[in-house]
Order: sequence, then structure tokens, then C-alpha cells
Amino acid sequence: MSSINTTNYNVTADNIVLLAQAMKTFITPTKRQDILNQIERGTITNVTLKPGDIDIDALSSFNDAHNNVINFLINNVQTGSLLNLIQEHHNNLRIDNNFKVYYALGDTVYSLNDINNNSTLKEIANDLLKNMGNKLTLDDIITAADSFSSAAQKLSPENQDLLRAVLKAYGIQNYTPTNGGGTSDGGAIGGSSSSGGTEVTEVGTPVASSNVDLTKETVVASSDNAISLDVPAGVLSNNDGSTFKVSINVLDDAQAKAIADKVNTASLTLLGKVYEFYFKATKDGKDTYITTFDKPITVKLSLNGIDTTKYDQKKISLFKIDNDTAIYKGGKYDKTTNTITTKLYSFSTYALMFYNKTFKDISNHWAKSDIEYMASKHITDGITSDTFNPEGNVTRAQFAAFLIKLLNVPYQTKTTPFTDVKSSDWYYNDVTTAYNIGLVKGVSPDKFAPNDNITREQMAAMALDALKYMGKDTTINQDEVTKFLSQYKDANNVSSWAKEAVAASVKYNIMNGMTQVTYSPLSTSTRAQAIAVISRLFDMQ
Repeated sequence: MSSINTTNYNVTADNIVLLAQAMKTFITPTKRQDILNQIERGTITNVTLKPGDIDIDALSSFNDAHNNVINFLINNVQTGSLLNLIQEHHNNLRIDNNFKVYYALGDTVYSLNDINNNSTLKEIANDLLKNMGNKLTLDDIITAADSFSSAAQKLSPENQDLLRAVLKAYGIQNYTPTNGGGTSDGGAIGGSSSSGGTEVTEVGTPVASSNVDLTKETVVASSDNAISLDVPAGVLSNNDGSTFKVSINVLDDAQAKAIADKVNTASLTLLGKVYEFYFKATKDGKDTYITTFDKPITVKLSLNGIDTTKYDQKKISLFKIDNDTAIYKGGKYDKTTNTITTKLYSFSTYALMFYNKTFKDISNHWAKSDIEYMASKHITDGITSDTFNPEGNVTRAQFAAFLIKLLNVPYQTKTTPFTDVKSSDWYYNDVTTAYNIGLVKGVSPDKFAPNDNITREQMAAMALDALKYMGKDTTINQDEVTKFLSQYKDANNVSSWAKEAVAASVKYNIMNGMTQVTYSPLSTSTRAQAIAVISRLFDMQ
């Protein structure tokens, strides 16, 4: 235990809390309070456990109980299917406090029964499981999940708490079903269908609503223009004869304050009102609620009434409030209209929040502004809670992940030809999605080289494809290619496949040379350089 410290333990806000919680039975009260004080301050500097910090008898008891829980997991999950799912695709798995199993598809969490009863969702889930390469099917997971839930619910309360800690250590997110956001058995319907569903009690005071014709664009806006939703034509691909209505409700001040008290932190502040968005389908007198869309809905919120002398507008974004947790959902500031705009693929509870994050090793760095800007947009993190390592390298997978976060694109479930991108890899969803929407290519037909440091010409090509995905002009003719490359004396070092991309990156001000006369196409990018590119792309949206 004495070897656990900030040098060789990957300390993050999440796993340090897990350390304090899961080990609270054998860390002495004095040391535990010291760790919790560090968490509260937001600066975690030392979690070294010395012999005097540990109750040896309690540690032995904890290890025995931990082993019992691990054996329980192995013995009570039929054919190991759920354990395989945990190991291979834990980012998509959710388990509630009663040990019921859910699965996240895109931005929405579904119960396994919801998925099983919806042919479209079932097909998506089975395709996703197939891509994992372990021959699991949704039926396997349902069988294993039922067995797991039944056995877990029979554990003693103490072992249930320990099981929750073990599941969290595996990376399983806890999930609490809520009306209107997420689903339960027989839950709210998805975007590909308007049948089935559940009763939902709308909360808040209506400030805007409109009937929706799926063949036409519909704008739903409050009378004071504080908020609007732009619903595109074809927002749902299918219609079984239902009628549709989109509503915007606002929570009262007491409800908003209660939420703010739970989600605000030293660096994250809720601003203004809290909204509930609803997309209701009505058929044969029965109301159901759409949870996901085939096309994104654009939301625009005014910053009027927010003290922008205190809060940098560019660091204000829209957050989804889910189970007392604030989840970043995007947001670009428009100075002309003084508004924040983003796109949503699902409806729930939302609020504007200000996120102010910095790092101790960028105080005098040329990219400080870009790094803080993109950190506020949850596009980049530090390598620890307070260091960024701006001169460190960036891999091809990391840059692909930056682009997916930048574009706020739901993960795609299609396959790729890359044999070196496994479903168990942290970057699997990012690289798979980036490939399927045309942002990245391999270094060969079947290799992506995810862990290779990205070169500047590779970064230029990916960034240009991201600009193209945004619908921006990326055209460049041969004369322009010659013109923009000729200003660099190392232009001959640009690979033949990358010449247009490198020239276009200069034309559209995505990238500049390392100096006025050198582009350094084959040099690897630093973290600061990559984030500067992402920052420019963000403002081009």
C-alpha cells in the first residue's frame, strides 16, 4: 500500500474519490480526512499511504470481503457474458443502485428490456456487441444481467456497498432512471420510432411550445427570445401516425437553486435558469416521449441577465443535469447576438454553466488562452488535475478524440478496417466514429497506428476533414497549393498525399508554419499545438 502515490497512481477527481470511499474501512480517520480535504480544495498533491495510516486488521477483513465479491461476480454471471461486457465495453454499461443493468446507446441510457423490445435499438446493440469480437448477443447479456441482478439483490447491505465500489473500480457508471431523461422498463421511445413509451410527468412552467411537422423545420422560442429550439425537418425518420409537440419548461428559482447547490464546484458555476425540454408524441390519446433524434436539434440561449464582466462568455456552455451530475453538452458563444448555441441529440434537463479550468504549468505559455478555452469546453484535460504538459506529444488516437469532442458527434457503431483498434481500447469509440464520418484514414488499409505520435501534416489533414464535416468551404486549386507551399523552404518534405491538406490548412488559417519559412510537416505535434488547432476549429463552427 505504501507504493500508492501521485507518482505511480493515476490520480483523477473520480478515482481519488473511489480511493477514499472504497478504502475508508482501513484508512485511519486522520489520513482519510487529509485526502478528503485535498479533494475539497481541488488540488490533490499527496495520497501516499504510510504504515501508520492503515488499520491492518481492517485491511485484512476488507481484502477477504473484496475477494468474496469478485468470486460472486464470477460465480453469479452466466457464461461470463456480463463480465465480458464489463471488460470490453464498460463505457456503455450502467448499473443502478438496485443492480439493474442498463446500456448506453449514443447519448441515451436504455434498460435492456427497452432495447430488446425495440427492433431498431436491438439491431444497433447487437451490431455493437458483434464489433467487440466476443460473439455476445443481446440475449446473452439479458440472461447474464438477470442472473447478476437477482443474486446481487440477495447480498447483505455491507457486501452490496462493496460490490458497488468494485463495479465503480471496473469503470461502471451508476445510473438512476428519471422521468423524461433515460428510460426504465417500457420506457420513453427512441428517435427511430413513435410507438410504445411511458407516462412522463412534465415539470416546470411552460415558456414555449409548438406542434411539429416532421417534414418541415420548426422553431420553438420563448416570447422574450431567451431560449429557442430549432427542430430540423426529418428530426425523426419514421412516423406511425403520431402527432408531435416540442415544449420548453423552466424550473422555478427554488428548484434551480437546489440543483445548483448539488452541481456547483470551485470551478463550475450554474448560471441563470434551468430548463426541461420535452418532445411528445401522441397517438390514440396516449402520450409518449421521444428520447433520441435522428437529426440534432439546435438550442440557442441568451446571455442577457448574466454578469459577463464576471464570467468569460467563451467559457459558458450548456450542461445536461443528470442524477445531480452536470454533463457538458457543448456551446459556442456568438458575440453579435450574445448567445450560446449547441446541438442536442436528446432531451432532458439543461442549464448554462461557467467552467473555469487552468493548469499550473501553462501560466506563461503561449497557448494558455487556447488551452483554458478548450478545457472549459471539456475537449481537453490535463495529465493530472493541475498539470497540462503543453510540450508533450499527441497520438493519432488522442487527436481523433479531440475532433469528436469538438464536433459533439454521437458515437457510431459501425466497424472499421483497422486491426490495431480494439473494442477494449479507450479510443475505440472515438477512432471508429472519426473514421465513419470521414475525419481520419489509416496509415495502411488495415492499420491506424493509434499510438503513434501525430505529425503536423497528418494533423492538417484531419483538421481539414473536420472543417469539411462542419460544412465549411475547404476547396483549393493547384495554383493555390503551389502558392501556399512556396513560402516554406521545407515544402519538399511534405508527403505527396498531404500537399493539398497542408496548403489548405494555411489558406483557411487552421495551421501556420513553425516559423515564417518552415512548416515542419513531418515533425510531431505538441499538446499545445494540437489544442491551438482545435481552438481555431471550434471558433469556425
